[in-house]
Amino acid sequence: MHVAINATEIGRQRGGNESYLLGLLQGLAELEGLPAVTLLLTSAGRAALGGDVGRFAVADVGPYRRLPFYLWQQTLVLRRLRPNWYLSTFFLPPVTPCRAAVLVHDLSFRAHPEYFPRHVAFYMRLLTGAAIRQAGRIVALSDFTRRELQRFYPAQVGKAVVIHPGVDRAFRPQGGADDRAALRAYGLQPGYILALGNIHPRKNMARLLAAYERLRRQRSSAPPMVWAGLPRWESGALLERARAAGVRLPGFIGQADLPALYRQAVLLVYPSLYEGFGLPPLEAMACGTPVVASAATSLPEAVGDAALLVDPTDVEGIAAAIARLLDDPPLRERLREAGLARAALFTWPRTARALLSTLAP
Repeated sequence: MHVAINATEIGRQRGGNESYLLGLLQGLAELEGLPAVTLLLTSAGRAALGGDVGRFAVADVGPYRRLPFYLWQQTLVLRRLRPNWYLSTFFLPPVTPCRAAVLVHDLSFRAHPEYFPRHVAFYMRLLTGAAIRQAGRIVALSDFTRRELQRFYPAQVGKAVVIHPGVDRAFRPQGGADDRAALRAYGLQPGYILALGNIHPRKNMARLLAAYERLRRQRSSAPPMVWAGLPRWESGALLERARAAGVRLPGFIGQADLPALYRQAVLLVYPSLYEGFGLPPLEAMACGTPVVASAATSLPEAVGDAALLVDPTDVEGIAAAIARLLDDPPLRERLREAGLARAALFTWPRTARALLSTLAP
């Protein structure tokens, strides 16, 4: 079997999409009896991988191109490669000379189009819907996302298989001087409350900011808060409010520095309104960092009973959960131990093995 994988998201600083692909490649590389795998990579993607693609062949597609050229770019490469399967995230080219599988991280653009600019919600709905109908397999990252497929694409849900993502081995509790050096590059000191993710409406950062402001009014000694992620649509005013409240905004954090960022946090708070899975809470847990997470959508499926769950629309509840963790060292230790055990269940080799199994002839 020959599998071609669209890895053009690598090198684009796209958050979860890129993290998933990097983890999947790690998992595939660890398998014995790996079939032929070819990565479609941009020049930036090859640079991000440092030239080390290990056991994979590479089809260099040159610079990243915008839609629709992005899709035709893939068609031309696939006509040359002639793989058995092509795996891509959200979108598929309109013509594929092989069987195609689509990775669906979430369906937020269908469930909550108001979170996106109109043109983004429109093309995501149009192109992802076409890919879901075209695909021979739909890979959903959670049971929740499969239920969303049933809700929005009931005629296609029979093609869907749930394969949870994994946690990179780099996310582990051990840290030290190297962590502090990594943080200094971003102007950070250990001992902060961490929020991770692009500054996007579904990440619920406005309510998180209100909760943090409430916390600071109640206790001036509360640790600083760090928001790590790129600004997205119309987030300028919110970021200005956050700066005024003392929130640290280091921007995008490179994959190599994320373990240090998690390890040196007092806790991670992840109050997202909508997630297809939610890797950051599991990555934090793997680093021994306790987590406050939203009780909405897929997050309870991801974190199990190893995090404090909160109603993401309840500002007072978010602030109270953060305060509870800050004030209760035994609770932090219990969540640390539970989190380490929970994160250990999710490995990239397991994800890779399940994916190849569902693509097998």
